Amino acid sequence: MVVATRSTLVAQMQELGFEVLPSAANFIFARHPNRDAAGLAAALRERAIIVRHFKQARIDQFLRITIGTDEQCAVLVKALREILAG
Repeated sequence: MVVATRSTLVAQMQELGFEVLPSAANFIFARHPNRDAAGLAAALRERAIIVRHFKQARIDQFLRITIGTDEQCAVLVKALREILAG
């Protein structure tokens, strides 16, 4: 189930312009070339969506997103569309 959901989420994130690193885990690392990861994480938090943002060099522009249910991932993608459009 996680593999299928992860594949769908990766494709949707890429459609939104995110670079998504290859993953075989229950999470993905993604970054947007034109948006600050800390800002994205904060905007998602305002919508009660929690993703991890790390401040360490090399990964400070990536979000760590745990693979949830299909419904949870759909909520995430919808929120990201709104944030990126605004």
